[in-house]
Amino acid sequence: MASPPLRVGIISAAWGAKAHLPAWRSLDGVEVTAICTSRPETAAKAADDYQVARAFHDFRAMAADPDIDIVDCGTRPPLRHAMVMAALGAGKHVYNGIPFARDLADARSMTAAWRAAGTIAVVDAFMQAVPAIAQMKAMVEAGWIGEVFGADIAFEVPLFSAAQTNVPTYVWFADPANGASAARNLGSHMLHLLVHFLGPVTAVAADQSLALKEWPLEGETIHPQVPDRASLLLRHASGLPTRLEANWCKIGGEGFRFSLWGSKGRLEARAPVFPMAHDTRLFGTRDPALGTARMEEIAVEADYRTVPGCRAVADRPETGLLALASIFARMRDAIHGKGTAAPDFAQALHVQEVVEAAVCAADERRWIDV
Repeated sequence: MASPPLRVGIISAAWGAKAHLPAWRSLDGVEVTAICTSRPETAAKAADDYQVARAFHDFRAMAADPDIDIVDCGTRPPLRHAMVMAALGAGKHVYNGIPFARDLADARSMTAAWRAAGTIAVVDAFMQAVPAIAQMKAMVEAGWIGEVFGADIAFEVPLFSAAQTNVPTYVWFADPANGASAARNLGSHMLHLLVHFLGPVTAVAADQSLALKEWPLEGETIHPQVPDRASLLLRHASGLPTRLEANWCKIGGEGFRFSLWGSKGRLEARAPVFPMAHDTRLFGTRDPALGTARMEEIAVEADYRTVPGCRAVADRPETGLLALASIFARMRDAIHGKGTAAPDFAQALHVQEVVEAAVCAADERRWIDV
């Protein structure tokens, strides 16, 4: 007999509804039955707009509701802590955004609550589920580049510039009270990917600064108070060195690049902005020649472009659809006792520890152990 569908409640009519809702709805065995905003009228409108059966304007009531199995928290880090704690306290499974937390204290308390609850808790670091990147990991594990020697990862884009703000819904990044910075936002996603590929980080050296002092926004000027660029040198427990660059005001930035190299070759995943299923491409070379080697595109195999029990299509450009659905599917399966959900809160806490260590390393101009 088939299990009854898992019932999801989403907190947020913004990112949660626009990106997460389609991914949840693409899965077999899952129903989105509730949506929550901060006011009755906006909750009712969101439920009507997105055709969700139940509207909540109090996340605590949603968390306590016995007819909800999974709570998806899609708001800003300072708001999410109380939501996650309420959901875990009520024995719910939880999906939490990135950055994981506003600070290390919040990260530790959420992780402790998750361990006490014994439920499934996953974070929104879905780069690892992008088909080209999933195939890249399989190729590395199969020895395509030989012994791994190191990795570089970069996310450099003009989210903000002196001429225009390209992502007006993200101007909350400007306020340090929101737990934001280039390292915390862009960097956390990349750190999750490095840990997924190469294991935990044991030490970090870093430099970060604020370059762009003003963001134009519809007749007003935003004055950011957080670093908009960060450079990290990392040492993993395996001894491998890696390097990370995050910059959200780089005009002409090359977008996302993730490169691994070893004794036999090099692989690189590339995307114009945030890596998605439809636009992330994989390149590689095993040519040892000096100055003439070319990175050739590698076709992504069909097996990496589908998710069992999922109707999402890899080539559709909706934000994160297939990769998000893949993470959600593993969460669904883990709740039913099949496999392991990832990236979980344990990995999220480790990434938060690396981010906080990087802040100290930049301030103190030295390597910091994690």
